[in-house]
Parts: sequence; structure tokens; C-alpha cells
Amino acid sequence: MAERQESEVAFVPLPVRQPADQIRLTILEAIVSGKLEPGDRLPSEHQQARAFKVGRSVVREALRSLAQLGLISVVPGRHGGSFVNRLDAGPVERSLREAMDLLVHFEAVTIAELVEARRAIEGMCASLSALRRTDNELAAIGETIESAQDDSLSNDGWLDLDIQFHRAVAHSAHNRALIVPLAALHGVAQPRLNQAILPLLSRARVNSQHRAVFDAISAREPEAARLAVERHLDYLESLYRKGGLLSRRRRSVAGAVATSGWRAARESGGDRPRR
Repeated sequence: MAERQESEVAFVPLPVRQPADQIRLTILEAIVSGKLEPGDRLPSEHQQARAFKVGRSVVREALRSLAQLGLISVVPGRHGGSFVNRLDAGPVERSLREAMDLLVHFEAVTIAELVEARRAIEGMCASLSALRRTDNELAAIGETIESAQDDSLSNDGWLDLDIQFHRAVAHSAHNRALIVPLAALHGVAQPRLNQAILPLLSRARVNSQHRAVFDAISAREPEAARLAVERHLDYLESLYRKGGLLSRRRRSVAGAVATSGWRAARESGGDRPRR
């Protein structure tokens, strides 16, 4: 019998989970499997500590991480405890936004990358919106456009409506896997970038571009909706470049906004952008 060669497969030890991680995963699995349902009360910290054979501080650490993810609510007091929340995308969006904000702050992600990601996701959302939006959702998108026509609006009021418009379009796409990252992108970049280019922005032009997106969605024309978003973002990117926000050198959003805001205000003869 021929001698078989020794296998070259290398075995490596699996990472050992910390006690708090094990508790968190056990509770998470119970929620996902349906053993724990929204509104259910978890065993007390004392009971969990005995069951897992750990200290109460370890249980508390696991519960705190689950609460930060929005999976449970911790109610203090004699009649309080830890309760399972109804799952939604909100906590995930917040966590993603905070993580993305850190990446931007430490210059691990550039403004150009944020803009590129927004273009890809927002174009797809507009296209899906044209296919899936309801009449009520279309009306909500239209209301933001109509409200933005008011010339007496403050800059902050008009920018808030701009954000509402883009979020209304995204939600009408009915794809949470797209809505969540887009909302995180908007939350990190859009308010600050809008403030940076505010002295250069034409309200009338932006309102008109939003109207073009709305018209395509209203007519249920997905490709026209995507192209309308592309034209809108082309305009915004031209202002980002003029303000120096898309330079090749890696820059944080905060630093770029501070510099470009002063430059844009000086070129337009305006005052320092409001924070």
C-alpha cells in the first residue's frame, strides 16, 4: 500500500470568546430564533450571572452592548429590568453612522469616497422608488419640494428640507439594505458639506433638480429618475471641487469644511458660514 503524503492543511485555534461576548451572542440567538420576543423580560442580572457562572459586572457589560445596538431596553428601578425591543433598522443606522463618522474623522475614508458611495446608492434608490413608491410616499416627496420654494425660509430650514427630500426618496425605494447605509452617509456628510458650499448653492437650481427627480418617480420611469439624481450630484460635486473639498490629498470632512467654508464665503462676499 502506497504511503500517503502528509496533508499541508494548517490547523489554527479558534478565537476564545470572552464571557460577555458569549452572553451577548446567546441572548442575540434567542431573539433571532424567536425564543425571546419583543416585550419579553430577560432574567435578572443575578439569575444570568448564576446561569453563566460569571460575575454580575460581566452580565451588565453584555446587556449594555445589546442596549447600545437597540436590541434591548434597560429600565432601572424595583420594577425595571431588561426588555427585548421590537427590531428595526434605526439602531443599525446609528451604529453605522457613528462608525463612518470615526473613519472620516481619522481620515480612513475621504470625502470623495463618501460622495462616490452616495452617488451609487442614491441613484439606485431613485430608480427603485420609481417602481415601488406609493401615492402617499410620492405626496411626501412633493411636499418637501413645495415647502422648499418658500423664499423666506432660513438657510437651516431650507437645508433641512433638502435632507428630508433625499430621505423620502430613499424610503420610497423599499429596500432597507440600501436605506440604512444611505441614511448613515447622509448623516455623516450631507449637513456639513451643505454648510460648506452654502454660499455657492443656487436654491432655484437645486429645487429644479429635485423637481426633475420627483417628476421621473411620479411617471414611474426608473432610468430617468437615476439620471436626474446623477445630474443633481454632478452639480453638487462641481461645487465641492470649487470649494476644495475633493482635493486628492486625504482630508477629514471637518477640516475640509472649515477651509472651504471660509473660501466660499470670501468669494461670495458673505459672512462666515453658520455652524
